Amino acid sequence: MPNFNSQIITITLLSSTLFLSACNQKSNENSNEISATDQVIQELSSQPIKPFEKTANDLHDIQLLIDYDARYTAVSEELEDELAKMKDAGTLTAEFAYDRKHDSILSALEMLKHLDLKTQQGRYIQGLLATYWEKQQELLEIQKAYANQSANITIDQGDAIQSDLQAQEQLEYWRNQYPELTTK
Repeated sequence: MPNFNSQIITITLLSSTLFLSACNQKSNENSNEISATDQVIQELSSQPIKPFEKTANDLHDIQLLIDYDARYTAVSEELEDELAKMKDAGTLTAEFAYDRKHDSILSALEMLKHLDLKTQQGRYIQGLLATYWEKQQELLEIQKAYANQSANITIDQGDAIQSDLQAQEQLEYWRNQYPELTTK
């Protein structure tokens, strides 16, 4: 299970890093070196940003998606903290960790489903995020199925991560079209 925990943490960190770095993006013209994380993100970010017309409901949807991301990130961090404390205390079982992660994924999907998005671009991003979480659910099921077979099984998470990265990039592109939102 430690391998899966590190994978979830890595995915969360990559998503958070991308989202936060896009929010606080600074040009660094003197630096030609690319970090390993940036290189992975570049490889996975092969889909171009999809253009959409601006609408009167853009700000509404952007705010809902930003709020969704903040709420889910907070819940996810609490979950990881809880699992880490239980692991340190020796009380964490594989079944409990699976159940909590499964519930977390279902919660993310349920939160997405209940977003009252009014724009085509908002629903597009919602679909990308839903695809990400559905793939995470599949990966969790695969991990559970293989848990007793081998501790060294690796699972290709590229498609899942790509959906999340594409959603984050699309949201950041959209958000940057509204300067009043980029000052946060």
